[in-house]
Amino acid sequence: MSLVGAATVDVTPPAGLAMSGFLARTSAATGTHDPLTVRAVTVDGTAVVTVDACGLHEDTCQRVRERLRVGDLTEVVVAATHTHGGPAVVPGRLGGPVDPGHLRLLEDACVDAVRTAVRGARPSRLRFGTGADPGVASNRRRPEGPTDPALPVLVWTDEAGATVAVVTAYACHPVVLGADNTLWTADYPGVVRRQLELAHPGAVAVFLTGCCGDTNTGHSAYASTLQAADSRTYAACERAGTAIAQAVLDTRTRAVEGPVGARSAEVGVERLDGSTWTARVSVLDWSGVRLVALPGEPFAATALALRAAAPEPLLVFGYADGCPGYFPTREEYAFGGYEVEEAHVYYGARAAFAPGSAERLGAEALRLLGLSG
Repeated sequence: MSLVGAATVDVTPPAGLAMSGFLARTSAATGTHDPLTVRAVTVDGTAVVTVDACGLHEDTCQRVRERLRVGDLTEVVVAATHTHGGPAVVPGRLGGPVDPGHLRLLEDACVDAVRTAVRGARPSRLRFGTGADPGVASNRRRPEGPTDPALPVLVWTDEAGATVAVVTAYACHPVVLGADNTLWTADYPGVVRRQLELAHPGAVAVFLTGCCGDTNTGHSAYASTLQAADSRTYAACERAGTAIAQAVLDTRTRAVEGPVGARSAEVGVERLDGSTWTARVSVLDWSGVRLVALPGEPFAATALALRAAAPEPLLVFGYADGCPGYFPTREEYAFGGYEVEEAHVYYGARAAFAPGSAERLGAEALRLLGLSG
């Protein structure tokens, strides 16, 4: 058994702050549709923290880790859900201006969530299963392009049989709501979590966004909000989240056991202008399940390659410990498009990442998994 804790902190900002996720959206937030939260799960000396934001700066994540580098915590991964209905919190990237007071509040909330989870941790066992593909994600760049259909499900239960935490991941852009939306929203991950917590009273549900740089719920990455109006509504968001949550709840899980540990490494990835960004890649061992945390916006093929090389149980997610832009796989550069040719401008960079960057991150993950090097 492991000592497992979980906690949620509400971080919904007031109206009036700049939103993040769409260059076409110029209005500040006008209100709230559903709450934005920070969520943490701690397993022995490790922790994963998720933030309802489009992305997080690597410096933000490092400050959170440093504040938590006390006591028995050995590894903390800080990830964004990538909702496009959250506030601008990445200085120099993904829109702005960033409100410094809210950014401090967000960092405090990450620390508070982890500390609260640690204080409430109790002996728990893990059950794992892989759910059926809910059929929500589509490749938004090209119809024949890959998607990652995996739906890993982790359920921690205490000695009394009560559910402590439910963790799941799915690779689909949380961008059901379009640029015309000016309400705070966690997008479909918020629906998934709400449904799971209704089914598991007292538990904390954590959603990790998979490698979905090239996948969303079916609308074109280039379609206007008006063209996609029927698929960019809160009703559509509810449908997508409910389908994923139901697939999670239908998943048959089995007891798994194994060691708990973590390891991470930094690796330089090059942009087309020759500059280098330092990426952090982490692997967590959670009682027989391995979690791979990648930065930025990896494409689905990266997760598929990792899963093909590494034995199950495996959970792969992106947007962790920094979000500097898209990481297309090498073959995607020939197709061009927004993610390859334009998105770096919104990320405040002079150039996109060079071909081979995604593969370099994947190779480092394999090394940390003990499968190469």
